Amino acid sequence: MLIKSNAIERLLRENPELSERRFGLPSVGSRPDLERFNPTVQNIADAIDFYGYKVRDEIITTVKDTDLGNGNPMNYKPFPMCIDKMQEYLKSNNLYKYPYTEGDDNIRKILLDYIEQEGIYNDNPYYYDDIDEKGLSVHNLTFLPSTSIIFNIIINIISRPGDVVLVPGPNYGLFTIRAERAGAEVDILPLEKEDHFYINPDKLASKIDDINESLQKVYNRRKGYVPRVIAFLNMNPSNPTGKVMGEKDVDLLRKIGEVCQERGVFVIDDLVYRDITFDKENIAKPMASIKGMFRNTISLFGLSKSYGLASLRAGFVVADEIIIREVINRIFQGMDSAPEITGYALAGAFNVNKRRKEIYNEYFEPLRKMYKYKFNLLKALVNGIDSINDKQEREQIRIDITNELNNKADRALKGLPNVTFPKNLEPEAGFFAILDFSKVKGMRYKGRIISTERDLLKFFYKTCRVRFLVGQSISWPYEDELVGRITYAISNKELINAIYKMGRALETLETKEDFIIRFNKIEDQSQMAKIKVELWRTTYDKIIDKDYLDKLNHHTQTQKYYRSFEEYKDKVLVAVRKKEVLGYSCFDENDKAEKYDCELVSLYIKEQSKGIGRSLFNETIKELISRGRHSMIVWCLADNKRAINFYKKMGGVICESKMAKIGNKRYKEYGFYYNLDLYDEEYSF
Repeated sequence: MLIKSNAIERLLRENPELSERRFGLPSVGSRPDLERFNPTVQNIADAIDFYGYKVRDEIITTVKDTDLGNGNPMNYKPFPMCIDKMQEYLKSNNLYKYPYTEGDDNIRKILLDYIEQEGIYNDNPYYYDDIDEKGLSVHNLTFLPSTSIIFNIIINIISRPGDVVLVPGPNYGLFTIRAERAGAEVDILPLEKEDHFYINPDKLASKIDDINESLQKVYNRRKGYVPRVIAFLNMNPSNPTGKVMGEKDVDLLRKIGEVCQERGVFVIDDLVYRDITFDKENIAKPMASIKGMFRNTISLFGLSKSYGLASLRAGFVVADEIIIREVINRIFQGMDSAPEITGYALAGAFNVNKRRKEIYNEYFEPLRKMYKYKFNLLKALVNGIDSINDKQEREQIRIDITNELNNKADRALKGLPNVTFPKNLEPEAGFFAILDFSKVKGMRYKGRIISTERDLLKFFYKTCRVRFLVGQSISWPYEDELVGRITYAISNKELINAIYKMGRALETLETKEDFIIRFNKIEDQSQMAKIKVELWRTTYDKIIDKDYLDKLNHHTQTQKYYRSFEEYKDKVLVAVRKKEVLGYSCFDENDKAEKYDCELVSLYIKEQSKGIGRSLFNETIKELISRGRHSMIVWCLADNKRAINFYKKMGGVICESKMAKIGNKRYKEYGFYYNLDLYDEEYSF
């Protein structure tokens, strides 16, 4: 017999996260098996959740913040032919009809003619009667509300549990989450400064081979399917770097395509930013337009970014007919069909109508100029007005900033202190720029160290209510750097004021300490062992049995640390001045169902290292908070008065006691409890 239960209460028990009323971004979701995302994707999800929800305060509903992390294109009129085509549909007598799942063939033919005009062709076609001279038919494409939905369906179709989707980093972080929500695993191909943040085919090949080899070793003794890399996401132009691979880069594109094709890896070619490439002579080139690449390429086109119709949500996919068949099956099984007006809007943008070329140029020529100007405005606000080479544009930027800021303009024209753009990274398309805040790392605001990207975001939100996506959100490949993805597709007024406020906030920062806090390295172990042995002998003299203390040995402790390094390397923070270790902390994570979901296991500092203990303690808690921990316990010997005073000053409350065995004797310990949620609110930025 079933136990009677209130339906809502049962739902809450099964989905406790629904008890929290959110504002901003909704939950990023979970994997199909309800497990946590893999660490790579979880980091991205946590960072996006922090930017979109957690950093925001309770007054957000009444006091607006400045969101420099949003993905909206510029406030610009929609592409006229899209409007015309939608009006044509709305004036027809066909709105009473349910649309076909695959979309109207007349609309699909318009889109087919467009992609063939753009050079896409299939040199290994099927032998159906309706295949044209380009090896294609209307059955090679279909449309949906947004390329994001298409991407989800594609990953679902081509992947099996354990398969890997390889995504470049930097990237559009939500695609990595969507890939894993759709049932695949995700790995990152770092794009590097030495390659000017373009995809390096040799590094791509090595990455795919390494992943496949690793999977083969894990699964080679199991019966059945062996997972592999099944897709590479090729964003062209890239979000967020703005790098473009056009006709000038056809050899690079071909090599990327060949690397994937030879390894049985689909290329998902995301072309949604294509039409706002700044150089109209080097528009992003579709991978499927290169000989031999069509059947291995899945191409995504959309209206959101380039055509001023983000609110409509319209995109279409071009691929081998076998893939499109299953996409249509999934559409029918999930949402029945796309709205017919979506297809009409797409047909208004992507067609071979003779009028289109003229309207296209009239529309995109000023739009591209506006995006390029806005980037240079941002560049002047960051690097200073003298960084703008074009004299006429420099003067216009000076006028715009002066008109907005009046007598405060001179400070803005000098640029942002301690902020610049990463080397070899200047956008060639789109409306995002990466800012490098690494010089701020280690500086203090009201005594609190800015050591992480969360600190950086909290600092700006607290001082000027500005937020943006940080490097963790976009898989920034250089972990020691602090970066942010900034949009410049906002009004000049908003951009100027936001960057000005950030500049004034940066001026309030105190200089860096002469030490840094980082995760421990193998070469730190000897110094760490020495600190522990010496500290125990001095601190626990007359507290712990002398025989036990006399047996402590630097060499033995060092070897112990060496042996446990791999297991604990991401759970030990060290404070370092140049190459000298000043102290370290060790923490652990418990099962979240336990009373305390994490523990500060140890905190050791050199004698006379003033302020190191407090800094290590704070950084440890910040790290645990970033890992989703909420309640921390610290155990301390009852006779260690100095440590007890320290943990009380840091906000701890004695909640438990126990007897701990050290050597052959037992000693009383107190447990200090820390509510990390309160600590995050009261003691951080």
